[in-house]
Amino acid sequence: MAVSSGYEGGYNEWAGEHFVTTSKCSTEAYREAGITNPREEISMMELHDCFSITELVTYEDLHISERGKAWKDALDGFYDRDGQVPAQVDGGLKCFGHPIGASGLRMIYEMYLQLLGRAEKRQLKNPRYGLTHNLGGFPHQNVCAISIVGKYEN
Repeated sequence: MAVSSGYEGGYNEWAGEHFVTTSKCSTEAYREAGITNPREEISMMELHDCFSITELVTYEDLHISERGKAWKDALDGFYDRDGQVPAQVDGGLKCFGHPIGASGLRMIYEMYLQLLGRAEKRQLKNPRYGLTHNLGGFPHQNVCAISIVGKYEN
């Protein structure tokens, strides 16, 4: 979890094109999970996609797409259901609405279903690590929570 102090909004150094909390939080989450190359190791994601641009910015803040290149990855199918890192396989916030507080639980539940092979028509082929991302507040003063879940393999 990462919490903004509001520093970004107080100085002209931050251009508003990303969320500092998501970038910092994802770096720490990967370190804790032992993930060194998220673009190659993450199997699926559920993101806080409150706006289309937020989803694209988040791909970059999670260090999966290069800065300024998420749009290209999205158009190339990288985040599609059959892409390299499927995102929003269950439809995301656009499908479920935006129940404050419950969104994160829904995301974790989707990861649970996927990892156990119980996601029915949405089931991905052999997922190993799932990432959930939640965000709340204003772009310059917010909180970000990231969870990485996986299944044990011998």
